[in-house]
Amino acid sequence: MTAENQTEMSKPVEAREWTPSRVAAVILLVILCGVLVWNAYHPEDVYISDLKFEVLQSDRFEPQKDQSVEGNTLAIQHGDTPTYYPRGVGVHANSEVFIKFLPNGYRFFVAEIGVDKEAAEIGSSSVVFQILSDGSLMYESPVLRAGMAPRFVRVCIEGRETLTLKVSDAGDGNEGDHADWAMARFTVQ
Repeated sequence: MTAENQTEMSKPVEAREWTPSRVAAVILLVILCGVLVWNAYHPEDVYISDLKFEVLQSDRFEPQKDQSVEGNTLAIQHGDTPTYYPRGVGVHANSEVFIKFLPNGYRFFVAEIGVDKEAAEIGSSSVVFQILSDGSLMYESPVLRAGMAPRFVRVCIEGRETLTLKVSDAGDGNEGDHADWAMARFTVQ
């Protein structure tokens, strides 16, 4: 260590100069702390099944949180392979689920929708999904039938106050129309 370094090190912290390398180190430290705080407090998704919702219509079975209307794990059958979901809402057409207060700070509602695999045994299941917010139609699916692949839905809810999830029969009666709002949740991104 040189005499200059010893003299610099013996000065109080307040008297040391702000060199470019020290400024860069402080900036890097601030950025690192910001990333750590963001990761620690970044909001997680809010699942519909964790919220209170009002059932506006339910023709046969009451909507079920995190299970099908028959009490099974939510599963959408595609060909021979079902996809199982731990979260969501199982309904039977014709149904309407209403959420009065959307969580603050969340920008999107996302879900995978489809006919539940238990309806595949019945055979003629066909449904149409609709998402309404503040009375406006935000999304409408084509007719979905038993055995069809799940569809991913993402709807912007920023600035909105209410959400209504509707499932209707496809105009051919609602026999076996078990439908899943699988992994239905509010997300930030």
